[in-house]
Amino acid sequence: MRRQHRIAAAVVGAGLAISTTTLGQEPAVDLDTTLALAGAQLLRRYERAQRIVSTETVTVRSFLHEMRSNGPPRRLEYERRLEWRTEEDGAPVVRVFRELRSVNGREPQQADLDACLTPLSEVDDPLWVLLPARQAEFEYSLGALDMIDGRLAARLEYVPRERAAAEIGWDEDCVSISLPGWYRGEAWVDVASGDVLRLDEHLRGRLEFRAPQDRSPARPGTIALERSDLSIRYRPVAFDDPTETLMLPDTIERSWTIRGSGFVPRYFRIQEFSDHRRFVTSGRLVNDDPVRE
Repeated sequence: MRRQHRIAAAVVGAGLAISTTTLGQEPAVDLDTTLALAGAQLLRRYERAQRIVSTETVTVRSFLHEMRSNGPPRRLEYERRLEWRTEEDGAPVVRVFRELRSVNGREPQQADLDACLTPLSEVDDPLWVLLPARQAEFEYSLGALDMIDGRLAARLEYVPRERAAAEIGWDEDCVSISLPGWYRGEAWVDVASGDVLRLDEHLRGRLEFRAPQDRSPARPGTIALERSDLSIRYRPVAFDDPTETLMLPDTIERSWTIRGSGFVPRYFRIQEFSDHRRFVTSGRLVNDDPVRE
């Protein structure tokens, strides 16, 4: 599981088996059945969500010590869509594509695309960890049952079976950190429908690294990514023609804590979704004959 961040420096369909032998007693939820139900529901969701375009509004903020604001927030607006395909080895890949439309209410420039903490224009969708073909890559366990938005949900915990080496890259004042397999996660799955209602991920441990030689004089000592947290909430969205309801992202909250010379210690990014609509292609007929008046 790969996660990449740019941080600023300097400044299977199955019914779920539920038994309630005693009134008021929590239902018994089976791990394998929960995984099968969530995976099957996710496949149906991806098949339909490929036709959906959404507006994504992103707010980026950073904070100095004692949570003092490091300048005004930056607000970006995107058009967002999802696409999935099957690789040559048969493994499904689910990608999110974004097109930046405005930055603080103005037309975007190239510098805006390259700015630190700007969401990548192409990224993996986090829910791919529950796809049936991908489940062998993780270890799963069931936590306690919770109520999420009035729905009974099984808390499904997962950890990647393998962890690859961290990949660190530098571009001007940004450091890019890719951490495949470094995150543990929790997904809250509706016990009746298999809908994923919420997904959280947290960095396992602490990542320490140093700046390359050409930057070391300006950034001496060890740099540490101490925390990286993600929380996604999903909500049902109704569509017409045809009538259907899809679980789509409502909000994504991300935060990072980093220590080291030249780095602002706390970063936050909130992504909010609205104006979900079906993607409709348009075209026009062209007549080879010239128009005669």
